[in-house]
Amino acid sequence: MSKKLTVAFAGLGSRGNAYAESCALMSDKIEIVACADIIKDKLDRFADKYGVPAEGCYSSAEEMLQKDRLADVMFICTMDRQHYGHAIPALEKDYHLVLEKPISTDLRECTEIARVANE
Repeated sequence: MSKKLTVAFAGLGSRGNAYAESCALMSDKIEIVACADIIKDKLDRFADKYGVPAEGCYSSAEEMLQKDRLADVMFICTMDRQHYGHAIPALEKDYHLVLEKPISTDLRECTEIARVANE
């Protein structure tokens, strides 16, 4: 059997949970290894539901992004206005991204995310 794809989640609201449910349906191929949310109760429930170890739980996307690369893919499901600030450091750490729409509410930020991703 080939190696599982590892994923991290930044933002655990309804969109983050919907993506996590999809990942859970493919648990033989995908493992959720890290998650971050500013609401501790959401973080605890998510970690418990998907088996994320305590060392993979972070109190914010910013805290998680300060760490070395934790997974193959990062789902950025934070508030729309936060996407740019999370996408750029994630791309710089060589994460593959699933970035919620809108990518950004600012066209210049969208262009910059695309430029960094293409590097």
